[in-house]
Amino acid sequence: MPKVKPTEPITKKQLSRREQERRQQRILGIVFGLTAAAVLFVLGFGWYQEYVAKPSAPVATVNGKAISTRDYQAMVKYNDYELRSTIARAQSQLDSLDATNEDQTFLVSYMQQQIQQLRTKRSSVGLDTYDQMVDDELIRQEAYDRNPPTPTPTPITATVDSSVTPQPTRAPMTQTEFETNYGSYVAALRKNLAFSEQTFRRLFESSLYHTKLQEALALEVSASEEQVHARHILVATEDEANKVLERLHAGEDFAALAKELSTDTGSKEEGGDLGWFPRGMMVTEFENAAFALQPGQTSEPVKTSFGYHIINVIERDANRPLDEATLDQKKSRALDNWLTTQRNSGTVIGYWSSAKVPNLSQ
Repeated sequence: MPKVKPTEPITKKQLSRREQERRQQRILGIVFGLTAAAVLFVLGFGWYQEYVAKPSAPVATVNGKAISTRDYQAMVKYNDYELRSTIARAQSQLDSLDATNEDQTFLVSYMQQQIQQLRTKRSSVGLDTYDQMVDDELIRQEAYDRNPPTPTPTPITATVDSSVTPQPTRAPMTQTEFETNYGSYVAALRKNLAFSEQTFRRLFESSLYHTKLQEALALEVSASEEQVHARHILVATEDEANKVLERLHAGEDFAALAKELSTDTGSKEEGGDLGWFPRGMMVTEFENAAFALQPGQTSEPVKTSFGYHIINVIERDANRPLDEATLDQKKSRALDNWLTTQRNSGTVIGYWSSAKVPNLSQ
């Protein structure tokens, strides 16, 4: 039986070397762990910034309510998708026309203009969508505060005359057809844009709020207000306006000078007469000058984007009934005027920049 060789004792020098190796391994392990943790932190922070922080960051706040970048980008993609679809349909119609056919020349030109306008609109879809979403949120909050009534079914008390049998007519779309088309459209949005049905329904909800607030504001438009009855002479330069003023001061007739010199084709044949008008119907510079005059007074030259005006006020009334056309116009402008006031009131804080606009299909 062979003899077992005795184990040699470990020297202090060997123990010291092994301890150093263990310490080095521990240090390397710690360094590797810290490096891995740093890499994971950077990757995790980048992922968080890209997929959580940025999408959640607001593009605007409206009375403290945030509009998230995520919702904004989804709406931009939807609006762009609608524009691209409209352009494709218009292009298909244009391609079906014969540009060499004189009878279709006007239609070809019209379709080309429409397509160009749509393409121009696509170039500003990011900012247009931002404005749209701010307006929608302003309207939503105001409609909620006002709690406009929701239409409810009116009970039907009338009875059907059994002696009259109307001929049946085909419905434009059956319930089944509607549900099929609606489902297909929403599925296409979900596939192409990751656009949820809830977001799609919110679009229609915004449209309903828009209509209800428009109706509510229209009811608040006064049927009578301060008005002036004025006439004017419009010329291109200040020098021409001063010469008109000199002739008026010399005693020449205002109406005759308007017919002779005014470049406003809509009023010159009427002696420059603009009829009665309230505030908000003319450009600001013209309006301010006209409402500052008393009956019989004539203004100094007033500069607007149209040129230089000499304005003469014939009459004024502190509470004159609006004519039907003017009243309808003021009602239709009521919502736009309200939105302008709200946007300028400090309730909207914007964080929009072109960097927030998502990449769009070409």
